[in-house]
Amino acid sequence: MKTILIAAICAASMSLASCATMPTPTTETATQIGTAIDRAQAAYDRIAASAEVILPFLSPERQARIRLAMALTERGLIAARTAATVVEQLAALKQAEAATATIETTAAN
Repeated sequence: MKTILIAAICAASMSLASCATMPTPTTETATQIGTAIDRAQAAYDRIAASAEVILPFLSPERQARIRLAMALTERGLIAARTAATVVEQLAALKQAEAATATIETTAAN
């Protein structure tokens, strides 16, 4: 429940961040962000594939936590790819990376 509340707060703060006027990112900055998103997607894909293998062997509570983290990661990556500003992209990317780390730690323990 706490994770859902945190996710809701993150979503609200991302929408507030979009209100700030940001200059158009340079081509170099846009490329760097795109590369970071691609790396985060690749890391998530590897971790999600491993998680799917071990999910049947985990308790229902841990399965639920991992599935929630996977959904948050997927949404964060989609948001990062479709964000209108650099600030939104970076915030969504940070959320996706944090959720991916949660999958790793939950699956490993």
